[in-house]
Amino acid sequence: MEILFTHKNIYQHFTIVLVLFIIRGKAERQQLIPSFIPDKTNHVVVNRGDTAILKCKIRNLGPKAPVWRKVSEFFPLSVGKMMYAPNEEMSIDYHENDPITTSINLIIKRANPSHSGTYECQISAAEVYTYHVNLTVLRHPIPVQPSIRLTGTKYLNAYQRLNLTCNATGTLRAPEAIDWFFDGNLIDEKNKKWRNRVVVSNFIPEDSGRSFISQLTVERVVFEDAGIYVCRSSAPSINTDVETTSINVHVLGGDNITKIKREGDNTQNDPQQRSDSKASSRLGSDFYLILMVIFSKTLR
Repeated sequence: MEILFTHKNIYQHFTIVLVLFIIRGKAERQQLIPSFIPDKTNHVVVNRGDTAILKCKIRNLGPKAPVWRKVSEFFPLSVGKMMYAPNEEMSIDYHENDPITTSINLIIKRANPSHSGTYECQISAAEVYTYHVNLTVLRHPIPVQPSIRLTGTKYLNAYQRLNLTCNATGTLRAPEAIDWFFDGNLIDEKNKKWRNRVVVSNFIPEDSGRSFISQLTVERVVFEDAGIYVCRSSAPSINTDVETTSINVHVLGGDNITKIKREGDNTQNDPQQRSDSKASSRLGSDFYLILMVIFSKTLR
């Protein structure tokens, strides 16, 4: 019996093969053993009233639903993406980083000392897998002195990019903002001098909650951009002193580069000094030669 292959038959066979391939792929992924990716912040320390973030990153999670629970309590706090019971203080941050890894973080708002303890992120598969995170909520804040640091490139050539980073730390929490100044004037991205060249990026690190980091980027610097740049932190309390720091930026050209190179050279590289040195050396040699001649004649 002869089998005639038509376009319809080929399409049907291709569809069947594709479905089988997808089913097989899903089955293989389900058979993968899940594992935790350790995080350096598996011991979280926060002050009373701060937000605590307990991180759990899983590799090869598949269709399984992770569970967060406090080791000292019987009932779970969350199952998968949902809280087990309504809780205004806690929530779940669930997102897939890539096809392999998934992050499911437990967020505790307005933490208090009763939240302290050991928490576990748990996966139930052929066996139970657990990852522990310790949380300590301090009754009294750790004393931290406010500080501000400004780093970046002090010397750069014309038409290069200037990058400055200002890191401000508050006593109890991060400052509200950071302002940038150039030669005493506030830097405004809409100002004609800075328009389409200046970008200010701000962010607060989630781990500390006390630092405010601001980055100033200036594209295609010119000689008029050389001068003193100042960053100033705006404190969250009017009773707290405002912190400022500065950096002197130089935009180099041909004459400036030559000057810096000369300042860095040894004095022996000066042609006039080398000539004087050689002359002194020759004079000293002639003097000693005359003394030896006189001394030899005296012995005779």
